[in-house]
Amino acid sequence: MDFPVIVTAFYGAFVVFGGVMGYVKASSKASLIAGSITGGLLLLSAFLIARGITAGAILGIIVSLLLIGQFGASLRKKFKVMPNLLVVVLGFITVVTLVFSLFN
Repeated sequence: MDFPVIVTAFYGAFVVFGGVMGYVKASSKASLIAGSITGGLLLLSAFLIARGITAGAILGIIVSLLLIGQFGASLRKKFKVMPNLLVVVLGFITVVTLVFSLFN
């Protein structure tokens, strides 16, 4: 299995898990819905990348950048390692990995 597939799938699973945890801890339906949708899109991206479909990498980059933007803004307001910093760091790792995979 490809490294970009593993990175993207891990990030997707982490985002889904974070959405579920947001729902469990704070009864936040928005966290559950947003985490499920964005994490699901990242998992779809990993599936497409594994199939050799370039659109998968593009989808993964777009979703990751959206998550970086959302959680980066929250991180600037209030520094919290979980989930803000982790989502931003994993997002950057995913974006860099996918961009390099596009050019190889």
